[in-house]
Amino acid sequence: MVPRAVGTRGRHRGAAPLSALDLEQLLADGARSLSAAWGRPVLLAEPQVLRTESRCHVVRARVRGGDVPTVILKHFHADPVLGLDEWAGLELLGRHNLTTAPGLIAGDIHSRLLVLQDLGTGPSLEDLFNSVDASAATGGLLAVARLTGQLHARTRGLQGDFDLLRHSLHPRPLRVRIDNARYLVEHADRLHRWTNAVGTTVAAGTQEDVEQLARELAEPGPFLALTHGDMAPGNTLFTTSGPRLLDFEYCGMRHALYDALMWLIVVPLPDELVTRADLTYRITLAPVCEAAQTDATYTHARALVATARTVNMFQWLSPKALERDRDWAPGYSERAALLRHLARSRVLREPTSLVPALSRTLAALEERLAERWAGTPSFTWPAFR
Repeated sequence: MVPRAVGTRGRHRGAAPLSALDLEQLLADGARSLSAAWGRPVLLAEPQVLRTESRCHVVRARVRGGDVPTVILKHFHADPVLGLDEWAGLELLGRHNLTTAPGLIAGDIHSRLLVLQDLGTGPSLEDLFNSVDASAATGGLLAVARLTGQLHARTRGLQGDFDLLRHSLHPRPLRVRIDNARYLVEHADRLHRWTNAVGTTVAAGTQEDVEQLARELAEPGPFLALTHGDMAPGNTLFTTSGPRLLDFEYCGMRHALYDALMWLIVVPLPDELVTRADLTYRITLAPVCEAAQTDATYTHARALVATARTVNMFQWLSPKALERDRDWAPGYSERAALLRHLARSRVLREPTSLVPALSRTLAALEERLAERWAGTPSFTWPAFR
């Protein structure tokens, strides 16, 4: 899991702009990969830098002598593991004829490069949320929820297929959901930093409850599916053919509702819209997932992922937020994000008996922080003001 804010897309994030030499090398590597894939010489020209980040660069390039006019080059210069995860995820989608994401055209492990279908330009869900059109923003979220449900419905139980693709590229030490579960347990003590700082106690049994969350995340049973893994509103694109999900570098086979966290808890949205998105997603998934048809099972699954995410927030963020608030995303502070996670996860746990000790620990934290941060402004997207 990674701490990801609700709206952080930008041209340069944590990386220096690409130099002319970098671009020249990227075009050469991309042309070589395409030439091998298409069986004839191809040239790339007219690079347009779309994004540079600490983990990857994204560039659009014009194709000369190829099957398409332009392609997207994605260079994982700093983290090849993420690049290979995305490669395997996109290849799995392609093999099952899913158009959820840009198609993978070619790739090169040595140069850490993916060559992707260019979906063109269009608004993201973040753009719709930042508009003044509530109807478009609402429709956009519901379309993304439906697309996410389709992704999970079509990829349930494909662990063997994904593993085969991923290991054929380069063996991964651990499956991504095991990484997520281990992080939750290995950093459980960070919750103590917060309880000590605000003067509350950790209820007896909290550690065991965190371990229970980790076990269920590691073995999600009927909810195991290919997940996007980083469902920020900016990681979507509305094309003439419908919505698409971008940036699959955090993808993996894990609990399907991990992706539903976007509307359930992570992104501040009106309660009525959260309910509609959740229902849209569930209706899409349920025909092929009996567990999503059963209220008790589905309610438990929602509470599970939301509570684990809330614990993660207290693992990612330092108690320094008690002294000084900072932006989690533009206009949305760390304090507001923590309060929302506490409140939303509590609401989602209420119909269940999940992790009672951890629930008491989080309730005490919520009471103390809500009192201490009573003046913290909430965040509302322009479309819903």
